[in-house]
Amino acid sequence: MNRAFFVSSQLYVLLDSNFLMLPSVKRINVLSELDRVLGRSYKLLTINHVVEELERLASLGRPSERRRAKLALMLMKEWNVEVVGVPLQAKVDDAIAEASSKHGWVVATNDRELRRRLKELGVPTVYLRGGKRLTLEGEVEALTSK
Repeated sequence: MNRAFFVSSQLYVLLDSNFLMLPSVKRINVLSELDRVLGRSYKLLTINHVVEELERLASLGRPSERRRAKLALMLMKEWNVEVVGVPLQAKVDDAIAEASSKHGWVVATNDRELRRRLKELGVPTVYLRGGKRLTLEGEVEALTSK
């Protein structure tokens, strides 16, 4: 494919906390799997409240949560994840749903309830299926025109 296609059709993928902690639980190369399922250029994002949640877990969580959260924070830097400030809602999931719906972002999450809610809003999601591979649910073509 030609490079102009990738530039003009770049997607924005919002990573939630459980998705960011995925590499510490499953042996999966998240970036190569995102390349495979999205098939185009993308920019990784998260929201400030996800970072706050990970920082809280890294310092106050159970030992396994602390380890996973610390790795997630490290991977955010390694993957050049952009942190976007959004207004706080009642829950972090509310902020994710509102921001992704408003801005046309794909959301990467393994949270079933959040995925169900995003589907109702027409927001595409990426999630781990079968413990090995990422799956894209929803249409991304309409997002590239936003």
